[in-house]
Amino acid sequence: MQKLGIPASICLMRQNLLECALRGDGDGDQLHNHNAYESLAAVGEDLHLLLLDPDRFLFDDQNQSTDNMQLLYRSDKLYGRDKEETLITDAFCRVSRGKSEAFFIGGFSGSGKSMLVDSLRDRVNSVGGYVTKHKFDAMSREKPLSGVISALNQVCLMIKGSARPVIAKKLRNEFGVDLSLLMRLLPNVSVLLPELVSPAMRVEVGEAMNARSVCFTLLRFVRVVSSPRHPIMLFLDDVQWADSTALDVIHTILSDTMGSSCMFFVGTYRDNEVQIDHDIFDLMERLEISNVRTTKVYLAGLDQEDLNTMISDALCLYPRICKPLSDILFQKTKGNPFFVLEFMQSLKSHGLLQYNIHQKRWVWNEDIIRAEDITDNVLHLLSSKMNGLTGDVQTLLKVMACFGSSTNESVIGYLNESAEYAGVRNGLEGALSDGFIVKDEEGCLQFVHDKVREAAYNLIPDSDKKQLHYNLGKVLHSICERDDSDDTIFLIASQINRGKDQILRDEELSIAFTKLNMKAGEKALDGCDHKTAYSYLGAALSLLPEDHWRSHYDLSLRLSFLMAGAAKSCCQYDEAEQILRGISGRTRCFEDKLPSYFLLSQSKFLNLLFWFALHFCA
Repeated sequence: MQKLGIPASICLMRQNLLECALRGDGDGDQLHNHNAYESLAAVGEDLHLLLLDPDRFLFDDQNQSTDNMQLLYRSDKLYGRDKEETLITDAFCRVSRGKSEAFFIGGFSGSGKSMLVDSLRDRVNSVGGYVTKHKFDAMSREKPLSGVISALNQVCLMIKGSARPVIAKKLRNEFGVDLSLLMRLLPNVSVLLPELVSPAMRVEVGEAMNARSVCFTLLRFVRVVSSPRHPIMLFLDDVQWADSTALDVIHTILSDTMGSSCMFFVGTYRDNEVQIDHDIFDLMERLEISNVRTTKVYLAGLDQEDLNTMISDALCLYPRICKPLSDILFQKTKGNPFFVLEFMQSLKSHGLLQYNIHQKRWVWNEDIIRAEDITDNVLHLLSSKMNGLTGDVQTLLKVMACFGSSTNESVIGYLNESAEYAGVRNGLEGALSDGFIVKDEEGCLQFVHDKVREAAYNLIPDSDKKQLHYNLGKVLHSICERDDSDDTIFLIASQINRGKDQILRDEELSIAFTKLNMKAGEKALDGCDHKTAYSYLGAALSLLPEDHWRSHYDLSLRLSFLMAGAAKSCCQYDEAEQILRGISGRTRCFEDKLPSYFLLSQSKFLNLLFWFALHFCA
């Protein structure tokens, strides 16, 4: 029948119907008809698939070669999460009526947490809402507040059309002379208020905003921008890497009872990587105490039926045909969707899952697959796959893994200019075509999944990781000296700091990296991110030579004042006082000594208030 042009799916259906009839005559064992229909309902289900999705289940693939045959995963379909999808949709609908809520999703890596959230994106956009997202990762923990700030900063760019002048007017009325403070936190406000770009409109702010001021400023912004007609959905992915500073901002906004903020906060986390004392659970408890409606769901692996549906879609075969294979994969993967997809790719690469060009379908042998000693560790599967890649692609993956879950394509361009990483751009093309990395319209490169980044980072021997971080920072520092953007400076400084143990006792190099960290700290202070500033300024101090007060007096003085201020803003009052006393004992003139006395008295006063609050207001 196939020679007559009848689709393979119809031929298979006819064959299984005949086998069903023959099995009824007692000849089943001889004909090996384990795919024979067992009921009329099963026939109806297959016919329904042919009508529902003919491109996938009815028509044959016209490819005449097996070389380019791919498993047709459905990235637009969420399998086995109907209940959770209803819960998150209902929660957003309630927010659209004017009441902020929180929605937490726990589960193992690869369980589909991000896909569940993304399933809501079209609905939010269709009602005029703003969807903004930030993904935390282990590589960017030194910037705890920047994730929330950057996510809210994106909202400014989403306000378009007739809403823009309305929001601009409301911002002027709400902030008045404090607009410059808002712009320090959210630079994209200048898109709504172009006059702020003018130097004449900028107000110099001498004292850094403390954490409470940052929270309140962001709350006022959300009050103005969000409304039942334009709710904000703030999605923070992998909040197990967030710290209390970022989560405090979330609590402040969601627990707003005096204003009209309308925000739907969604946080995902790997529940197997957090303990009960993690800040996430503290946030949940505080939200409930503040009477903020909070929903918590947990995503386990897919059940066998949903997993079979997913595999059926990928193989473009009837679910009843795929059932034996999906049962084996369920035993191996416990139904973890990402693991299943990687497992199937591994079977394909090992020749255990093949496309038969004559039968026009995927074929396999369950006994061989069941007997194969294939690891049930997804990281091992990915690492094995990466070990077979070209050197340039492996280098690109290692480099990107050092930067975290994402980086800008311009960084790869900078590295490609160096002798050490001259082939990294060629590797980028390979990584994109192999599906390890995706690129968005703005040139942001991102690993398709955390486990892919983790596997890429594991390609680097532990003994070489610090050296690679340091080399990347050093190369980028030499190439990007004129690039003064915040992202570039933070990126270079973080790489240097991760490998600063590799810095030789080269005083010139140490001073250069000290100044780099000081610049990063100053930029963090400009953005009111005191913990980040504290981290970079501390790294800068650690790189100074022992006699720095004698050999680099001006640098030491400025850096020490900045560090004392950052420590004070982070409530590290004892450390701030220790630094300030050290300054007063090393300054060369009274003019240099006087600011330390002022800051010291201020720090002592704040420390006293902190002690009083701790002991008498608890």
